[in-house]
Amino acid sequence: MLERFYGGETSLEEEKMLRDYFASTSVPEALIPDRDLFQSFEDGTDSVEVPSDLNQKILASIDQAERKETRTRRISLFSLSGLAAGLLVMIAVYLFFIRTEHSPILASNQMVDTYEDPMLAYEEAKKALVFVSSKFNTGTTELEQVKQVSKVATDPLKSLSKINKGSKELSLLGQLRRAGEIER
Repeated sequence: MLERFYGGETSLEEEKMLRDYFASTSVPEALIPDRDLFQSFEDGTDSVEVPSDLNQKILASIDQAERKETRTRRISLFSLSGLAAGLLVMIAVYLFFIRTEHSPILASNQMVDTYEDPMLAYEEAKKALVFVSSKFNTGTTELEQVKQVSKVATDPLKSLSKINKGSKELSLLGQLRRAGEIER
C-alpha cells in the first residue's frame, strides 16, 4: 500500500488507514522514515499557504542546475577531443612530410604501387575493407549485452528519482508549514 501511496494511487480511506497505522507506537524499524513522514502530516488541519508558482520555481532551478552541469561536461569533452585531434594532425604532418625530407631512411620507404592492373588493386582493397568491416561488426555485437544490462540497471533508478523529487517537494511543504507556525 505504501508503494501505491508514493505513486499517488491510494484513496482517502487507504491514506487514513496508513495514518492510523503509523500513529501506533509499534512500527518496524524499516518503516520509521515513513512513520516520521506521516507524523508530519498529522497537523494537516492547519493550512499553509503555498505560493502558486512554487512548483515551477523548484523545477526551473533543478533544470537550470542540470543544464549547467551538462554544459560544463560537454565543453570539456569537446575541447579535449579537439586538442587530441589537433595533436594527431601535427604528429602526422611531422612524420610524413617534414621528417621524410630530412631522413633518408623514411624517404626510401615511399609508397609504391604494388599492382599493375587498377581493377585488381580495387578488388583487393575492397576485400580488405570488407574484412575490416566484419571484424568491427563482431566487436560491437558483444556490446549489445552491456547495453541491455545498463538499461535494466537504470530503469529502477528512474523511478527512484521520481520518489526523490516528491520527497523534496514534501520537505519544502513541511518547511513552509513550520515557517507558518513560527509566524503565528
